[in-house]
Amino acid sequence: MFFHLDPLWAEPEIDFVGIDNYMPLSDWRDWFEHRDAAEGWPAIYDRAYLQANIAGGEGFDWFYASAADRSAQVRTPITDGSASKPWVFRYKDLRAWWFNPHYNRPGGVESGTPTAWAPESKPIWFTELGCPAIDRGTNQPNVFFDPKSSESSTPHFSRGWRDDAIQRAYLEATYLWWGEAANNPISVVYGGRMVHVPECAAWTWDARPYPFFPALTDVWPDGANWRLGHWLTGRLGAVSLAALVRHLCIRAGLPEDRIDVTGLWGAVEGYAITALESPRASITTLSRHFGFDAVETEGLIRFIMRGRASVATLVPDDLVAAREGDVLELTRGQETELPQALKWQVARADEDYDAALVEARRITVDTTRIASESFPMAVPPEEAERRCRRALMEAWVGRETAAFRLPPSRLALDPADAIKLEHDGRLVDLRLVSIADAEARGIEAVRQDRAIYDLPPGDPRAASLTRAVVFGAPDAVLMDLPQLTEDQPAHRPFAAAHAVPWPGEMAVFRSPSTDGFELLTTFGSRARIGALVSDFFAGPTSRFDLGNALVVDLLTGTLESVTDLTLFGGANALAIESAPGVWEIVQAGAADLLAPGLIV
Repeated sequence: MFFHLDPLWAEPEIDFVGIDNYMPLSDWRDWFEHRDAAEGWPAIYDRAYLQANIAGGEGFDWFYASAADRSAQVRTPITDGSASKPWVFRYKDLRAWWFNPHYNRPGGVESGTPTAWAPESKPIWFTELGCPAIDRGTNQPNVFFDPKSSESSTPHFSRGWRDDAIQRAYLEATYLWWGEAANNPISVVYGGRMVHVPECAAWTWDARPYPFFPALTDVWPDGANWRLGHWLTGRLGAVSLAALVRHLCIRAGLPEDRIDVTGLWGAVEGYAITALESPRASITTLSRHFGFDAVETEGLIRFIMRGRASVATLVPDDLVAAREGDVLELTRGQETELPQALKWQVARADEDYDAALVEARRITVDTTRIASESFPMAVPPEEAERRCRRALMEAWVGRETAAFRLPPSRLALDPADAIKLEHDGRLVDLRLVSIADAEARGIEAVRQDRAIYDLPPGDPRAASLTRAVVFGAPDAVLMDLPQLTEDQPAHRPFAAAHAVPWPGEMAVFRSPSTDGFELLTTFGSRARIGALVSDFFAGPTSRFDLGNALVVDLLTGTLESVTDLTLFGGANALAIESAPGVWEIVQAGAADLLAPGLIV
């Protein structure tokens, strides 16, 4: 084992240690029985979970010895035997690498002389730091999806769908963690932090203008890779849901230390408050769209995403009997009271905030009700469709409600907590919606299904953009031609112009000098201008020339054959410039198309 780059880091001309940081911060799997979920972490987006794996987890505490071990989550601890320096094998242990002298181990035996690296001598910069916007991207941030590349791959256990939220969660967790003084020691050599956060570069920002990149794939062929890639363009400008809710709470007058938004994740690309309304009403709109609850507990207003694991299991003996009625009251709503379909209207940030409609629908139900809602926020349509399906399924799952009473000893339970209640020999998942405290705690709860909070997004919809029309200088020709018809003044020249795209109208100005131009006339017809493909040889005048053929390559437009009678009326007259400023008029009776734009 060798510290092979230490001679480079020790060079006086090198000012910092550069690392491309794509280290995994999660080991998340399907369903809720895998090891990290069993340890109590609520979701892969949870900031505390991700930060626990910056200096922990895979690459620090343990590793997978094989693909089979990874699949079965058989974790091998990282140790160093009798040498007791496990940090030399921990690629995440930046602190130990930075703090300690380095000793090579040729043949597995530690050298008695350290390398040229001096502990704490130089700061660490993350020259690249990023995560793809793909499902479970934090499991393996160093891979990218590109069907045209032999190195294309998706992260471990990713389901391959777009997920902007995990990219944002990765960056927020990393930057905030290294920004904490306790995690980022100060060097006694140069007096700065170990990781110089201001110079850590998030990968990647693209200079191509969003949303034209990635939408215009005919201009930029790699635009299709943006959906699942590391690009921050079009994503970094969004505001995190947690920051938005905190801001609204502060506007309502709540002290910042009484607000807890650590249980929220996701981002909002745009949110418009279109009427005079309270911050609570604005938060309620966000709650409906994203699926979270607010609860007052322990002196805080805490916001929590739904779909969490249960915090307690209750059996009938835990319930308190009421003076009247049953110990447990279960209610199931009528199907006819529920919507068969739910339609949401949102805005698209990649289409100049035009409206987009998404829909979720149930098929085999005995109801025909359709509910519609409009949200004043910008959301990718595929993500809006996922949330719309979640809301519809919430309504159907939540038609089963429960009411019961608990003793004061269950004071730890709060609204929004999830529990399991034993009933008829099975465990029912419930989410508490309200608690009334008296001699006993009156509980109202609704049925919960955690699976509906982990749904796939909808199908991607290509953005339809209005391209800016750029008008260039036209090809203009002034022609001194003979009088062609009696209604044309004999002393006036002719003007012809061609442009792509055609602006609709051209103006002709005149002046005896280079200034003081005045408008002479306007015209709206684009001239059919072309070039001769071959020489046009001399021939008879004032009668038919049956020997020569005139082959013309037209820029736009076409010609058509006409009868002799129409020809005598002046049709198909062509002005040909045989020499600079020298024009002659010919007429064509028969016109044949040789190729697109090529006419004889």
